[in-house]
Amino acid sequence: MDKTNPPAAIACYIGAEHLRPSDPWLRQQGLFAGLIIFGIPHYGVQFKCRVEGDLIDLEFAAFFALLRTITTKLKDEAIRSVEVFSSNPEFVFAFTGRSKHLEDGSERVKLINEYSQKLNISVRLIDRRHNQALRSPAEYPALPTNRYVAMKPDPFEHRKVRIGPFLRGVEL
Repeated sequence: MDKTNPPAAIACYIGAEHLRPSDPWLRQQGLFAGLIIFGIPHYGVQFKCRVEGDLIDLEFAAFFALLRTITTKLKDEAIRSVEVFSSNPEFVFAFTGRSKHLEDGSERVKLINEYSQKLNISVRLIDRRHNQALRSPAEYPALPTNRYVAMKPDPFEHRKVRIGPFLRGVEL
């Protein structure tokens, strides 16, 4: 993207859903019904992955997947501050300090502390209809010709790709 004018804080969006599998064959195969989603519209990034877990666990999984992507795949973009928008009030208000979801010494708190050393992170509530993570990928703009793709792929990532039958997803 344009390194000369990085925004003060990158707006990022996260979401999680439980889907109803409509295909009976997929249901028989045990396809996970949970879905974690994050989007970074400034870079044209949208990520979706099927997982299994409670809705709040899925929301935290989307949050940590987003932070990991920023600190690994977008590390050359000099992103120092992110605003993470979520439509899940339980997730957002977990950061007020009085939540069972972020108890002292928990793995989640350790991860937040680790990412907070690299990024200034703020979490905000947004109405579901304005959550850009829940938009169709077709609604994300195409990159203009004077821009480049900011994500840095792992040079060995192509060796990790495996084409096979539908995978159930990731268990949290």
